[in-house]
Amino acid sequence: MQYFYIFIGGAVGALLRYLFSFINTSFELPVGTMIANLCGAFLMGFLGTMTIQYFHNNPVLKKGITTGFIGSFTTFSTFQFELVHFFENGSFILLILYAFMSYVLGIILCYIGVRLGAKIS
Repeated sequence: MQYFYIFIGGAVGALLRYLFSFINTSFELPVGTMIANLCGAFLMGFLGTMTIQYFHNNPVLKKGITTGFIGSFTTFSTFQFELVHFFENGSFILLILYAFMSYVLGIILCYIGVRLGAKIS
Protein backbone atom coordinates (compact mmCIF):
# COMPACT_ATOMS: atom_id res chain seq x y z
CA MET A 1 0.00 0.00 0.00
CA GLN A 2 2.94 2.33 0.72
CA TYR A 3 4.06 2.10 -2.91
CA PHE A 4 0.59 3.02 -4.14
CA TYR A 5 0.57 6.21 -2.05
CA ILE A 6 4.07 7.11 -3.26
CA PHE A 7 3.02 6.39 -6.84
CA ILE A 8 -0.07 8.65 -6.63
CA GLY A 9 1.82 11.43 -4.83
CA GLY A 10 4.64 11.13 -7.35
CA ALA A 11 2.28 11.38 -10.31
CA VAL A 12 0.63 14.52 -8.95
CA GLY A 13 3.99 16.10 -8.03
CA ALA A 14 5.54 15.30 -11.42
CA LEU A 15 2.58 16.77 -13.30
CA LEU A 16 2.66 19.93 -11.21
CA ARG A 17 6.43 20.20 -11.70
CA TYR A 18 5.96 19.88 -15.45
CA LEU A 19 3.43 22.72 -15.41
CA PHE A 20 5.89 24.88 -13.45
CA SER A 21 8.41 24.47 -16.27
CA PHE A 22 6.25 26.81 -18.37
CA ILE A 23 6.49 29.71 -15.93
CA ASN A 24 7.93 32.81 -17.55
CA THR A 25 10.79 31.50 -19.64
CA SER A 26 11.85 35.01 -20.74
CA PHE A 27 14.16 35.37 -17.72
CA GLU A 28 17.73 34.19 -17.87
CA LEU A 29 17.24 32.35 -14.60
CA PRO A 30 15.17 29.13 -14.72
CA VAL A 31 12.25 30.57 -12.77
CA GLY A 32 10.04 27.47 -12.96
CA THR A 33 12.67 25.20 -11.43
CA MET A 34 13.49 27.73 -8.74
CA ILE A 35 9.86 28.27 -7.77
CA ALA A 36 9.18 24.52 -7.70
CA ASN A 37 12.23 23.87 -5.53
CA LEU A 38 11.48 26.77 -3.16
CA CYS A 39 7.83 25.73 -2.82
CA GLY A 40 9.02 22.17 -2.23
CA ALA A 41 11.43 23.33 0.49
CA PHE A 42 8.61 25.14 2.29
CA LEU A 43 6.20 22.24 1.84
CA MET A 44 8.75 19.72 3.10
CA GLY A 45 9.27 21.76 6.25
CA PHE A 46 5.57 22.46 6.74
CA LEU A 47 4.08 19.12 5.75
CA GLY A 48 6.97 17.16 7.24
CA THR A 49 6.25 18.78 10.60
CA MET A 50 2.50 18.48 10.21
CA THR A 51 2.67 14.81 9.27
CA ILE A 52 4.65 14.00 12.41
CA GLN A 53 1.59 15.02 14.42
CA TYR A 54 -1.34 14.21 12.15
CA PHE A 55 -0.13 11.19 10.24
CA HIS A 56 1.70 9.40 13.04
CA ASN A 57 -0.80 6.55 12.77
CA ASN A 58 -0.74 6.58 8.96
CA PRO A 59 2.92 6.51 7.85
CA VAL A 60 2.05 5.45 4.29
CA LEU A 61 0.20 8.72 3.75
CA LYS A 62 3.25 10.59 5.04
CA LYS A 63 5.42 8.70 2.52
CA GLY A 64 2.96 9.55 -0.25
CA ILE A 65 3.17 13.24 0.59
CA THR A 66 6.88 13.62 1.31
CA THR A 67 8.58 10.98 -0.84
CA GLY A 68 5.94 10.81 -3.58
CA PHE A 69 4.53 14.31 -4.06
CA ILE A 70 7.34 16.56 -2.82
CA GLY A 71 10.06 14.24 -4.09
CA SER A 72 8.76 14.35 -7.63
CA PHE A 73 7.69 18.01 -7.48
CA THR A 74 11.17 19.26 -6.63
CA THR A 75 14.08 18.65 -8.93
CA PHE A 76 17.62 18.68 -7.67
CA SER A 77 18.99 17.09 -10.84
CA THR A 78 17.50 19.75 -13.11
CA PHE A 79 18.81 22.42 -10.75
CA GLN A 80 22.33 20.97 -10.95
CA PHE A 81 22.10 20.67 -14.74
CA GLU A 82 21.09 24.32 -14.99
CA LEU A 83 24.05 25.33 -12.80
CA VAL A 84 26.40 23.37 -15.08
CA HIS A 85 24.83 25.10 -18.09
CA PHE A 86 25.59 28.52 -16.56
CA PHE A 87 29.15 27.39 -15.85
CA GLU A 88 29.74 26.12 -19.38
CA ASN A 89 28.38 29.36 -20.86
CA GLY A 90 30.60 31.48 -18.63
CA SER A 91 27.58 32.98 -16.86
CA PHE A 92 29.27 32.93 -13.48
CA ILE A 93 27.20 35.75 -11.99
CA LEU A 94 23.95 33.96 -12.91
CA LEU A 95 25.40 30.69 -11.60
CA ILE A 96 26.23 32.24 -8.22
CA LEU A 97 22.97 34.19 -8.06
CA TYR A 98 20.84 31.16 -8.92
CA ALA A 99 22.71 28.83 -6.56
CA PHE A 100 22.70 31.34 -3.71
CA MET A 101 19.02 32.20 -4.10
CA SER A 102 18.00 28.56 -4.38
CA TYR A 103 20.06 27.28 -1.45
CA VAL A 104 19.61 30.16 0.97
CA LEU A 105 15.95 30.85 0.22
CA GLY A 106 15.28 27.10 0.26
CA ILE A 107 16.72 26.76 3.76
CA ILE A 108 14.83 29.84 4.97
CA LEU A 109 11.54 28.63 3.48
CA CYS A 110 11.99 25.13 4.88
CA TYR A 111 12.64 26.66 8.32
CA ILE A 112 9.55 28.87 8.02
CA GLY A 113 7.56 25.79 7.01
CA VAL A 114 8.83 23.84 10.03
CA ARG A 115 7.98 26.71 12.39
CA LEU A 116 4.54 27.24 10.86
CA GLY A 117 3.81 23.52 10.86
CA ALA A 118 4.81 23.29 14.53
CA LYS A 119 2.54 26.23 15.41
CA ILE A 120 -0.46 24.76 13.63
CA SER A 121 -0.01 21.26 15.01
